[in-house]
Amino acid sequence: MKTTSITIRTLAAASLLLAAGTAQAVWPFNESSTAKAEKIVSEGNTQLQAADEVWRAGNMPKAVELYQAAAETYRQAEKLSPNLQNGLIKFRISYCASQVEQIQSVAREKARPEARVAITHPPGLVRGGGETAAAQPEGASSAAAPDPVDVRRELAIAQRMVASDQPADAVPSLVKVLRADPANRRAILLMATVRVQQGRYDDAIVTIEGLRDVDEDEAVLLLASGAYCGAGRYFDALLALDKVMKKNPELPQAHVNMACLLLEMTPEKRGDAEAYYQHALKLGIPRDAALEKRLGMKP
Repeated sequence: MKTTSITIRTLAAASLLLAAGTAQAVWPFNESSTAKAEKIVSEGNTQLQAADEVWRAGNMPKAVELYQAAAETYRQAEKLSPNLQNGLIKFRISYCASQVEQIQSVAREKARPEARVAITHPPGLVRGGGETAAAQPEGASSAAAPDPVDVRRELAIAQRMVASDQPADAVPSLVKVLRADPANRRAILLMATVRVQQGRYDDAIVTIEGLRDVDEDEAVLLLASGAYCGAGRYFDALLALDKVMKKNPELPQAHVNMACLLLEMTPEKRGDAEAYYQHALKLGIPRDAALEKRLGMKP
């Protein structure tokens, strides 16, 4: 499974909003362009974090305003120092644009008349591959009532298939559980894991985002980082891993994910990625031969 991470500072939403105006500063006379750009980036980071908090709180117009302001701030920094932070600024500008596009898409969906159809699959689970039953017309009779589902047994089977890297074999059990209990959090999390293993990252993201809540569960955030990275949304992956590492700085998998993300973003610079991986080993995670090969480490 592709995974990811880099550390970004996050601040309280209230203080962020107070500081989220457009970048305006008076620079010392002899300050270098790079130093100026770094300060502007710091202001952009504040705006971006405020935008994320406002968007999560549901204030779409304000979130769009803040994302656009952050993107403009980053552009100012990029003009002063085009290679600042190894091109990471470009990722942040792209992230702001994608967030604005997503918010506008959500707004358009909300403006549409509600479709009056039966829901035959759990929220966030993308239909496909015969995973959900077709809705029966009203009044139609079924041939026989379905057998009761042993939820614990089916989840155990699915967990075993996921752990054995056999995602397709986990799907039938998960579908049974989700038909019986559409809100079963563990089943939804496993289904998202299956989608990541299958390389269906966009489907996984839809499912994962339905699981995210104010508590920001570590398992959900780690899975989100892998899905975002696989979909090329590196900054989203970075933000998810930043939250994990703030909650639990000594979580080995978060450090492995960080190593993988750094390799995806800057494959020619393996030193930082290896440092994160080595720290994960110190924390007790099993060695990963494939990752060590990518890092250029000796067997």
